Amino acid sequence: MELLAPAGSFEALRAAVENGADAVYLGGKAYSARAAAANFTAEELQAALDYCHIRGVKVYVTVNTLLRDDELDDALAYLGDLYRWGADAVIVQDLGLIRRAREELPALELHGSTQMTLHNAGDVQAAEELGLRRVVLARELGLSDIAQISRRTSLELEVFVHGALCICYSGQCLLSSLIGGRSGNRGRCAQPCRQPYELLGLEVPGEYVLSPRDLCLIDYLQELQEAGAVSLKIEGRLKSPDYVGVVVRTYRAALDGRPFDRGELAEVFNRGFTTAYIQDRTPTDLITYHPPQKAQRTGSARASYSSPRALRKVKARLWAKVALGHSLQLTLVDEDGVQADLRGSIPAQPARGAGFTEELLREKLLRLGNDPLEIVEFRAELGEGLHLPVSELNRARRELVALWERERLAGYRHRESMPIQHQGLAPMRRQPGELKIAVTVSDLAGTEAALRAGADIIYFSGQVYSRAYSNWLTELTPAWELGREAQVPVFVHLERITENQMLAELERALQGQPFDGVLVGNFGTWRSLRDRFPGLPVHADWSFNLFNSWTAWQLAEAGASLVTASLELKLSEIKRICQHAPVEVAVVAHGPVESMITKHCWFRDQGCRGQCQDQELKLRDKKGFVFPVKFDRWCRMHIFNSRELSLLGHIGQLQASGISYLRIEGRTKDPAWIGQVVAAYRRGLRGEQVELPGEFTKGHYFRGVL
Repeated sequence: MELLAPAGSFEALRAAVENGADAVYLGGKAYSARAAAANFTAEELQAALDYCHIRGVKVYVTVNTLLRDDELDDALAYLGDLYRWGADAVIVQDLGLIRRAREELPALELHGSTQMTLHNAGDVQAAEELGLRRVVLARELGLSDIAQISRRTSLELEVFVHGALCICYSGQCLLSSLIGGRSGNRGRCAQPCRQPYELLGLEVPGEYVLSPRDLCLIDYLQELQEAGAVSLKIEGRLKSPDYVGVVVRTYRAALDGRPFDRGELAEVFNRGFTTAYIQDRTPTDLITYHPPQKAQRTGSARASYSSPRALRKVKARLWAKVALGHSLQLTLVDEDGVQADLRGSIPAQPARGAGFTEELLREKLLRLGNDPLEIVEFRAELGEGLHLPVSELNRARRELVALWERERLAGYRHRESMPIQHQGLAPMRRQPGELKIAVTVSDLAGTEAALRAGADIIYFSGQVYSRAYSNWLTELTPAWELGREAQVPVFVHLERITENQMLAELERALQGQPFDGVLVGNFGTWRSLRDRFPGLPVHADWSFNLFNSWTAWQLAEAGASLVTASLELKLSEIKRICQHAPVEVAVVAHGPVESMITKHCWFRDQGCRGQCQDQELKLRDKKGFVFPVKFDRWCRMHIFNSRELSLLGHIGQLQASGISYLRIEGRTKDPAWIGQVVAAYRRGLRGEQVELPGEFTKGHYFRGVL
């Protein structure tokens, strides 16, 4: 298995390589999901690539943020540079960038970031169809999930084994952007999960209720290999070089079957350790509840990145020949078969004395302390009584190493530059129609209220926030019948997180029930329903992180007839997408907005007795803002923004943007609320001035995100 290490700086890169990493991942100054790391300039990137490739280490560059339309051309040109400079692969999140890279840079290897929220077999199969070579699986998966995915794909599977955990499914967190405008999907996460909160409604050990311990899977490496993982990823691009060196060194020893000191992992920064979900059961030690220790902790890896002496060396064989009247001949062949041949510049002369010996030749030619070479076999063919200046031997050694390094890099340096077309999307000639109202509901009463108030489409999710129902979609058929009477389509609204075991349950729940289409939140559910219900109309939810027009095209070509814009876009940016999208575009316009979805449950930590069904929880931050919390039937927690969204006062801008549907989120609301809000938007669309009571946010539609 590959040991993959983080490199947030050149010192951390040296620490990773010298301590045994097989590959490193790092980011440039732009488009990186760890913008707070030092990261690498273009010149530093090229130097890092050369440094690693000489030593036989692969380099994966992160370009794993969401991109606006005006950023895609520059990002694609950057990908072209990375290919030309020798990057082994690029880690990506944005579906639009993936589509363009596959078309315009087909030789560039792409890896799907954990930001793509790939958490079931169908997700990974869809990534395979997108042209990815490897995917980074969600951290919430256990060994059986990984094994099941491995059996159903030919893609390489990369899993996190050590370092910081996100409490939310990666790629689905809006908490940082909703609180402070800094988007985790854009690499600017302010880590609000590491802040203290008061948990209202439940007594817990401390205030750090969203702060997970650090992952440590050093005892599960064999099991991960058997499950199908090919790459073990260490988190830490914001960590110190010493941290990187110690962790890599320890995992390297474990992988090689050598003794290692597990205690060293605790000597560098950590929040305490957990194995998270890898054992196929929910952990009770995930949350720290307390702040990390403030004491500065340092390990013992400093020499590996601060000294010029090379610790990691490529094994090689060296042959030397010296004959009277001929210059020194050297041939070096390394363990990978790379060969370097050198002929000296000074002919050997008769010595005045005994002449130099093989021992002297060995001493001068094998003086490689600062060079990443280890000569494991040396042979010399020497004439008797010959002399060469020591300076000639030293010069030949230096030139041979330089020549060998050039040969090691030759395969990367000979890559042909691929021209980027900088192609734009022509405006669609589709005529915008009347703006319609979509409403999400959870039950029959909510459906009736929405229809009576003037909804144009119903997204019916069923009782996902209740475990009292054996079939949470039991009211789907009567809801569909109400919609048919009102001539309004009723779609099934399916969750954005559907792990492998949920898909069979989902198919059983839908068996024999009528519905007009489906609103899906991930590729796995989409694929499952596509196979089960061919030709079914599909609407793509905001969880696909649609941030540009090319993503709209990608989703449309996958079969979506409507796409939902990211909640982190401005209306002006959505307008541009609408001008180029081949299908209808919707925005979430009103109601509670989920800022986070997590597999963790606080009730479970305190002893689950089904309290989530009748006990309400809220989070209160230090500024006094309160965030409601809901629990679904699959024991996941949904944390909502402190203020509900409302664009009721901006109907004109919505109409001018070119969207086809505005969406009202009513799944957690009673019928009276649904009826009141839908009616208000219906009146607003008729041009009436209307207001709703309460304090609201306009989200990012007019301010955008960093």
